[in-house]
Amino acid sequence: MTRSSKASGCLPDGYRCGGAIRPRRGAVFYYLGLGSNLGERGEHIGKALAFLAECGRVLKRSSVYETTPVAMDSAKPFLNMVVALESPLKPLELLVRCKGHEAAQGRDLKSPPYRDRPIDIDILLAGDLVLATPELTVPHPRLCERGFVLVPLFEIAPKLLHPVEKVTVARLLSRLKGSETVRRLD
Repeated sequence: MTRSSKASGCLPDGYRCGGAIRPRRGAVFYYLGLGSNLGERGEHIGKALAFLAECGRVLKRSSVYETTPVAMDSAKPFLNMVVALESPLKPLELLVRCKGHEAAQGRDLKSPPYRDRPIDIDILLAGDLVLATPELTVPHPRLCERGFVLVPLFEIAPKLLHPVEKVTVARLLSRLKGSETVRRLD
């Protein structure tokens, strides 16, 4: 047995090993994107963070960024951030809970997807899971083309490997082309 495997074998699940964080047994390590461009944007983000703490363990969170809307006709800027969450919930269970929180915060879930909203919680990644169902696609299908997601994700996980693209978040960000404004607030 090598020294590194001894060291990693004695650490309980959920602890740092070689600079990475492993999820506890039976948990999934998620990266979630949060966004708000209606009402008290900061308050909506804060409530989403509190909600996510009820769904698992928030391990990391990026700074908050003010960003221009993408793929929608709106003059209202977004607040965006990314959170790393360890949760015992399966991806579809987490999605249902997130949609329930969005509705409770005033989001009309029946309206078209590219509209102003008080809160949006997107499942960006779920470990190395690749999933495509009518309800949920993981990794998020537009993750690689959105600066408002890649910049905060880079802040907390620059070496994270995209399970389909097989490149790091840093590399995805370097390939990004677009005219978005992404400005760090905190």
